[in-house]
Amino acid sequence: MGRVILVTGGARSGKSSFAEQLIAGLGRKIAYIATARSLDAEMEDRIAKHRLQRPTSWQTFETPTEPSRVVVAQGNQVDALLLDCLTVMITNRILTHAIDWDQPSVPRLGEIEADILGEINALLAAAADSRADLVAVTNEVGYGIVPISPLSRFFRDCAGRVNQRVAAAADEVYLVVSGIPVRIKGDA
Repeated sequence: MGRVILVTGGARSGKSSFAEQLIAGLGRKIAYIATARSLDAEMEDRIAKHRLQRPTSWQTFETPTEPSRVVVAQGNQVDALLLDCLTVMITNRILTHAIDWDQPSVPRLGEIEADILGEINALLAAAADSRADLVAVTNEVGYGIVPISPLSRFFRDCAGRVNQRVAAAADEVYLVVSGIPVRIKGDA
């Protein structure tokens, strides 16, 4: 069974760069699980920059909503898997559901969150059955003010619960602040 390592922090904190450095030391065969979708020029630019900063020897799997499938398929084929990022996957899954975001019903929000947590549970189960280490990147979104829109509040709350679930299951957790990684869980 491989380890689960969670890397969290704010936007542009250096999470992805640290995760890439971390995973480079975990073996030679690396699978990169990309969750971002190229929906506009700004995202296309971000994706292109991420591609340039990682080694070409890493095999990339683009899966915006179901990273657990890649872990199941590749977890015993590679040394380590890098999932970047959980919060983008959460957004992608939220947006697959039809809902009136101006007046969302609480039961419908519960269904959507259950769907997302189902994928997280599948991801963690796949990691537990894998020999490869899994490094997952996520955004810390709970440090700001309470968002005004229902969609933004739901995303923030759901991401917070996902991060708690993954951190509880993780062997190591790092918080990256201004490019400096701080280990907050796991052996030193």
